[in-house]
Amino acid sequence: MPSETTTLLRSIRQWLLVAVFLLGIGVITSTHIGYVQNSVQILYWQSLVFSIAGVLGGVVAAVAGLKILGSFSQSTSGGQQTE
Repeated sequence: MPSETTTLLRSIRQWLLVAVFLLGIGVITSTHIGYVQNSVQILYWQSLVFSIAGVLGGVVAAVAGLKILGSFSQSTSGGQQTE
């Protein structure tokens, strides 16, 4: 049976992963807005910056989302420990 401290730390870790996931989604949204706003007179290097930032935001969101899903499945299936 896990202690209260372990449960609290697991909950804090899940909330931090949710915050990182939302941060990645925010980066994707910001880069899309910047790309659309500058689409009339956008230079090559500006589109490259927006593209790289969008891809990095997507990678961060994807990794955090997968870790969130993994932490939920791990907490439900790995509950028993042997001594």
